[in-house]
Amino acid sequence: MMATMNFHPSRDALHRREFLLFSATAMADTSPLESLVISVHVMFDQGAHSGQGLGEKERSKFQAFQQKAASEYATSGIQFELAFLEGAYSRKQGYSEIPDKFLTLGKINLFVTDTLGYDSDRSRTGGSSSGPRPSGPGLKGNRFYITFLGLNEASESTLAHEYAHHFALDTRNSRSISGNFWSDLRNDFWLWRQRHGVPIPGFRACSDSEWAHRKGSTRKA
Repeated sequence: MMATMNFHPSRDALHRREFLLFSATAMADTSPLESLVISVHVMFDQGAHSGQGLGEKERSKFQAFQQKAASEYATSGIQFELAFLEGAYSRKQGYSEIPDKFLTLGKINLFVTDTLGYDSDRSRTGGSSSGPRPSGPGLKGNRFYITFLGLNEASESTLAHEYAHHFALDTRNSRSISGNFWSDLRNDFWLWRQRHGVPIPGFRACSDSEWAHRKGSTRKA
């Protein structure tokens, strides 16, 4: 689930219309799609289990989640290019923060840990995603696209759901509580259609993102 923001009732009808429009588009377009490659920077939390890091069973669980997501998104012509970093950790300062030295531009930064703090996962879904944001009261700005994945709470569909927030540009735009609700509903509907063999053009809205490139083309710097 994405982190939520302030409620704006005037946007609610707009998000409902957006959901219906995107849903109709997703159901109508079943033509083959050119391969789109998504670059992901995977960080295994060295701070998990009191500094012992993630165990082999947990890493295998992540691999299973990633393989499932890759299999599903292949229907929409989306492929993944993963790079791995050991030794990363997050800091708790009223909110969870990954030191910038572990993050990278030009990729989705995926932080994999055992369990997430309530600041980033109040609904206990095992996932949370965000995009670049300016600084605000009690919140440090950043330039990165980030997903937190908590393996203890996550289901086999959580990672695909969090990727969807990036792919559908939810993390590029500010969302209200109602907007986040409708984007969750829309994305889950798209994911359901995708699992039943329907390519979803809406998941390719990210084709101009810094972490996406068409197969065979030069990746953006």
